[in-house]
Amino acid sequence: MEQIKVIIAGGGTGGHIFPAVAIGHALQRLVPGVQLLFVGATGKMEMEKVPQEGFEIVGLDIAGF
Repeated sequence: MEQIKVIIAGGGTGGHIFPAVAIGHALQRLVPGVQLLFVGATGKMEMEKVPQEGFEIVGLDIAGF
């Protein structure tokens, strides 16, 4: 069986980060062996909070419109 890979993107505020983390935890419970990668904004709170929950995160330089 092929490994399932999921990218979860979002952040900037806890209202985006914490639901995304909850989805990550749910996927780990429901899909054994799932590979998760979070993507967020460099220098924002997700760069600290997501790794504290045990997930890998990649930061991107992001700016608003």
